[in-house]
Amino acid sequence: MRNNAKRRRRRRTKRILQIIVMLFSLFMLIVVAGLAYLDMRPMVVSAVVIEAGTPDIDVNEFLLEKDKSGSFVTDINSIDLNTPGLYEVQIRVNKKVHTSKLEIVDTIPPVAVPVEVMALRNEQVKPFTFIDNLVDATDVRVSFVTEPDTSTPGEKEVKIALEDLGHNITIITSKLTVLGVQSSVQVEAGTALDVKPEDFVDNDNIVIFFISDLSDLDTSKPTVHTIQIEVDGRVLSSNIEVVDTTPPTATPVNKEAWKGEPLSPVEFVKDIHDISGIKVDFGVQPDFDTLGTQEIPIIVEDSYGNKTEVISTLTVKEDTEPPVFYGVKDLTVLEGNAVSYKRGVSVTDNKDKDITFQVDSSKVNINKVGTYKVYYTAQDSAGNKTSKTATVTVEPFVVTDEMLFDKVDAILADITTEGMTKREVAWEIYQWVKAHVGYVGTSDKSDWKKEAYRGIINGLGDCFTYYAVAEAFLTRAGIDNMRVTRVGGKTQHFWNLINCGDGWYHFDTCPNKDKLPTFMLTDAEVEAYTKKRGNNYYTFDKSLYPATPEN
Repeated sequence: MRNNAKRRRRRRTKRILQIIVMLFSLFMLIVVAGLAYLDMRPMVVSAVVIEAGTPDIDVNEFLLEKDKSGSFVTDINSIDLNTPGLYEVQIRVNKKVHTSKLEIVDTIPPVAVPVEVMALRNEQVKPFTFIDNLVDATDVRVSFVTEPDTSTPGEKEVKIALEDLGHNITIITSKLTVLGVQSSVQVEAGTALDVKPEDFVDNDNIVIFFISDLSDLDTSKPTVHTIQIEVDGRVLSSNIEVVDTTPPTATPVNKEAWKGEPLSPVEFVKDIHDISGIKVDFGVQPDFDTLGTQEIPIIVEDSYGNKTEVISTLTVKEDTEPPVFYGVKDLTVLEGNAVSYKRGVSVTDNKDKDITFQVDSSKVNINKVGTYKVYYTAQDSAGNKTSKTATVTVEPFVVTDEMLFDKVDAILADITTEGMTKREVAWEIYQWVKAHVGYVGTSDKSDWKKEAYRGIINGLGDCFTYYAVAEAFLTRAGIDNMRVTRVGGKTQHFWNLINCGDGWYHFDTCPNKDKLPTFMLTDAEVEAYTKKRGNNYYTFDKSLYPATPEN
């Protein structure tokens, strides 16, 4: 029995402890939940509404519990308190950031004081001149309820609408007095200024004086001059408008044009007069592709829109005339002489100003006696073509000793002086021939005197020409000389062998690629050069010529 009682006491004690633990746990749950509730409950209002124009806003306006302290996270100064709208605001309370709204509303309409306005007839008036001391927290749009009429003199009621950003509207009633005085007087540009005070009024009962000096006003071009006038003792502003209402003047010009070649509008008029800039256009686009005559309206317009129309005539024509040659004639030349086929020849055209022509002289051989044809052709831009034919007669060219030596003697007299040795004279001849004859690769080898004459006159030729000219000079200078002819090689070559009294030497005035001096060369020197140059350059039959000194 005693043991049973102990067991019952232990079980009772255990249940009591379990109940105590359960009660403590429940208490702790209640405490935690309470704390969580306290932490999660709202700390700021959902929105604060203020009137636009409120100078500032206190953070306490946003707190639900006024005994709490808070601070703005949002820069409240960045919000324009004069502009209606809904703005998000963040506030820190108990180290936590909460979000609210700031709503700025405008419910107060604008106020202003009416102002009576005096205006000149036809003067444009502005709505804001009819009010003063405008007061509103937001921007205000000022407008007329009905645009006032300033075309007739008299007193008129004017209603002004004031509307702020909150769409609050106030209607202000004011008064407009329109004087029987013009707000502006127009004068024509380019005319002398002749404006009188009475030009501004229709009623002789109104007394008006000019305060501004009008003598210096420029009326040469359109502009607006603002002047001061006195009307019944009141000083007002008015305008003198310099206007251009006069259209330009112009004289039509009848024109001809070639088919397919347009003209500009300005070519159809002349003697244009206007005080301002002008532009010229076609009233109707002309047809430059159809032959015949058509009337062309030309519009001349100045910078201010004044227009004048003149009627010109356009005649479109077609070019069917070929060019015309002048100066084409038969030519006679001496055998071997050059011919200038275009000298004295010209061509004109009824349409084209600069026209060229071609000469076909391919059938002419000036190195052979005979009669040949030369053909002249020209074609204009319209395709019209013309041709002319001339005859070129090549006559035999005979050179006498007198003809040749007259030329040579005159040159020798210029390049030599009395007392020179033969060698010195030969050197002067060598230099003159090299300087005055140009290499062209062709010559007439049938007569050395003829070729020498041609070489002196024309200054052109090949190695035979150089040899022939040199022989003519050397002979007239009294220097023994003979012709040397190449043996072998792909082409011919000719030069001179001369004796100035100290033996025979090679004398070659023809230019060479190596620019080698070729005055008074020995056999050994020309042989050495031939080996260097190749192509049998100075190869010759030594048995036919005297040997040169060895050194």
